Amino acid sequence: MVIKEYVSLSLAELKKAVDYGRVDEIIDASIKGLHSSDATIEFLILMEDKLELVSPLSCTSVQWSCYRYAMIRLRELIKQQKAGLLCH
Repeated sequence: MVIKEYVSLSLAELKKAVDYGRVDEIIDASIKGLHSSDATIEFLILMEDKLELVSPLSCTSVQWSCYRYAMIRLRELIKQQKAGLLCH
């Protein structure tokens, strides 16, 4: 599966998330499905980019809160991934 399609599937799941625990589960499951660090960083960055484009006006308050939490989590994971790549 192409990373863009994988991101779309993950975003569709995030849209249904009702709490931060579910957001964590979705992100963790998505990352586990990737088979290389290059794919992982590409996925994380593309997810972050897509979430940046979401307007709060198009969401419920729960969705917006979950998206914002996902952004925080993705940024942390990107930093970790980049640090890991720089060490190799």
